[in-house]
Amino acid sequence: RRWMNLTPSDIMWNTSDTGWVKAAWGSVFAPWICGSCVFVHHMPQFKPAIIAETLSRYPITTFCTAPTAYRMLVQHDLSSYKFMSLKHCVSGGEPLNPEVMTKWKIQTGVDIHEGYGQTETVTICANMKGMEIKPGSLGKAVPPYDVQIVDDHGAVVPAGEEGNIAIRVQPTRPFCLFSEYL
Repeated sequence: RRWMNLTPSDIMWNTSDTGWVKAAWGSVFAPWICGSCVFVHHMPQFKPAIIAETLSRYPITTFCTAPTAYRMLVQHDLSSYKFMSLKHCVSGGEPLNPEVMTKWKIQTGVDIHEGYGQTETVTICANMKGMEIKPGSLGKAVPPYDVQIVDDHGAVVPAGEEGNIAIRVQPTRPFCLFSEYL
């Protein structure tokens, strides 16, 4: 709800392949939990014109695709399309460069909200709806996660320094955090 910002009146289109966890969370679990409709469009291969036409033609309100797809889409001339229903876009799986975010916003009028997570964690931090999006930033921790950047010894590093992403599991492990492999 916080990152995808789904409601029962939304129509979600996620282009993730079913081999990625994003397909499960973006096309099944999140829309199901929020009571949203899922839009399904089988495409044998990615074509920017088909994506743009689909977003323009159908009342899709929330769109999720990989950064590589957004890169390809902004190279396509989107000026002849009207994205009347589109109100929220999300992306994850790889870094999204700021230039693509800017071009997408200019061409569609909609920001891309980037998120970060793993199969074992789901989304742990994101640029959520209503947040000011800082290019190059993954936003803030998504509740119930307490996320910190730490050094190799577990000490929190100062803002702006590189480190390791850590999730607090004490005193209470977040309910949605994967606990072990079989």
